[in-house]
Amino acid sequence: MSRVLIIEDELVLAKNVRDKLKADGFKPEMRHNCADGLAATRKLLPDAILLDIRLPDGDGLDLLPQLLDEVPSARVIVMTAHGNERIAVNAMKAGAYEYLTKPVELDELVLVVQRAIDQRQVNDNLDYLRQQEESNSGLASIVGNSPAITKTKEAIARLIQGDVLKLDDPPTVLITGETGTGKDLAARAIHYDGPRKHKPFIQVNCTALPATLFESELFGHVKGAFTSATGAKRGLFEVAEGGTIFLDEIGHLELDLQAKLLQAIEHREFRPVGATETRSIDVHIIAATNRDLNEAVEAEEFRRDLYHRLRVVQFHLPPLRERVGDISALADYFLQKHCDRFKTPLKKLSAAARTRMERYSWYGNVRELSHVLESAILQTDDLIDVNHMMLGDRQSGDISESHMDGDVNLTFGDGRQIVLDFEQGCPPLDEIEAMILSAAYEHTGGNLSRAARILGITREALRYRLNKAAENADRCTSSG
Repeated sequence: MSRVLIIEDELVLAKNVRDKLKADGFKPEMRHNCADGLAATRKLLPDAILLDIRLPDGDGLDLLPQLLDEVPSARVIVMTAHGNERIAVNAMKAGAYEYLTKPVELDELVLVVQRAIDQRQVNDNLDYLRQQEESNSGLASIVGNSPAITKTKEAIARLIQGDVLKLDDPPTVLITGETGTGKDLAARAIHYDGPRKHKPFIQVNCTALPATLFESELFGHVKGAFTSATGAKRGLFEVAEGGTIFLDEIGHLELDLQAKLLQAIEHREFRPVGATETRSIDVHIIAATNRDLNEAVEAEEFRRDLYHRLRVVQFHLPPLRERVGDISALADYFLQKHCDRFKTPLKKLSAAARTRMERYSWYGNVRELSHVLESAILQTDDLIDVNHMMLGDRQSGDISESHMDGDVNLTFGDGRQIVLDFEQGCPPLDEIEAMILSAAYEHTGGNLSRAARILGITREALRYRLNKAAENADRCTSSG
């Protein structure tokens, strides 16, 4: 039951308001002067306060900041006599939620109080979620102490602890690494351990937004800008005002969209679709990609000027195969996390399971490790052994590599081999790629999405390359 404090010296009005609120399911209390109202606020911690401007022992405007100091989340609704609207506006500037003009309509009053309390609850929920996000998103959330990850964490810490992120135009950050290495964790660490942590963190998956909607989603649009624009819409850059916008998988962004994004970054302003005026932006821009952008630039698939504008500060997240010493600690972290999520007793890993995990290739990196343990937890009541983990083996598509006399020998789990003899000639690149794609596809049991994550490409790109490989194989069969 929501608590409402009425600070009003007109006894008849105060009682009428109290009775009306009580009849509508609230828990009202009355006080008739500033001193008693302040004391009651400290004791009751009300959700909403109805405050009269003229009180026997003082001015409601002077009392208002004291009430908010005691209960910052309370919604204060000022009641003022007709003709004192200017005073009420000043109260709004001082932190009041709303004002009502006497004589007060009781039905209107109840609606205003309910709306104020509803907003308070929404804000409380958002504050809670934001605190949860902050507690799970700092640099400490990047688990591991291997030399490879420690180097990256130390570089991120230097950026956070410096002064450049406090600037109005902080340097853009580019985070690189294979799919599943935790690039989003690094971006969140920069935000939530940095000076903008109390402002929004907006993540944008550049591959998930259709090209036709990308500009509207990022920069917004005005009413009538296109057929379905029945109203104006704020873009994500505007939503992130004062905070951070994280452009994930930016390496797959189409060229014409890259040009528009570059202009926004370069000039710190944007223009909503259909608008005639530009708007300035105050956001920290962090981008991430699993592509080699140098190669993308040389292939003319990524703008060179945008690449250099993004990589003012650059961090690289190492793949899990380069930080084997962290696998055991990461496994313990994910076991605790997923057991808490499923509300199940904490499971243990057998010694054999830990050994197998340390010898496994982890093509999907930390994300794959998390998914494997998430599944294993649901398959046993106590000890997790090798047979509980959905790991590939030498019969399901793993690839090993050996070097002899300068040659490279790739051995697949089904016995197929490719010897790369660069002196005598070796199989065409298309043939090698087809075997690797097929091995990854078999390794995941035909799971196209997981195979794509392992290979660091999009699902659509993998499907295209598999179809192309099949067409080439059919063509070779037909010609033979």
